[in-house]
Amino acid sequence: MKFRTLLFLYPLLLLGCAGEDHQDIRQWMREEAKGMLGKVTPLPEISAFPVVAYETETLTSPFAPGKIVTLEAVADKTAPDRTRPQQPLEIFPLEDLKVAGIIMAGTVPYALIQTPPPNKPKHVRVGEYMGRSFGKITAITRESLTVLETVKDANGAWVEQEKVLMVPKEGGR
Repeated sequence: MKFRTLLFLYPLLLLGCAGEDHQDIRQWMREEAKGMLGKVTPLPEISAFPVVAYETETLTSPFAPGKIVTLEAVADKTAPDRTRPQQPLEIFPLEDLKVAGIIMAGTVPYALIQTPPPNKPKHVRVGEYMGRSFGKITAITRESLTVLETVKDANGAWVEQEKVLMVPKEGGR
């Protein structure tokens, strides 16, 4: 009950404080503001730019990634063979493919590759291709699968990158 009474009286007390207390300061501020006039310099005249015809529409943009092309890139003999038939695992990015296990058929190792769902796992061996960057399987061991990808660098030359996909340990991922 006391709390409600205080809650009701508190705004009334605040209204009492908002009276005529600082009238002398307010009067002084009004007098000082009379002589203050701001001066804004006029904006400069805006002149129109001359019209220039753009005649280089057919030229290569200076920001195009293929702008710098060396003679080595044009005559590159390491370019991947685009005429060979595409293999089933080349439709997936290499990052989406996981090595599920290694199978030995006599002395020939096969890797079991898990593809994104709903696809079934596929088995591969050395010499086959996987991944979108012309990745050729160069080695299969009990612990890993090595893929040699062929990608273009910033200058347009084909370079090879080796990637190793590890076989998950038992009970791990």
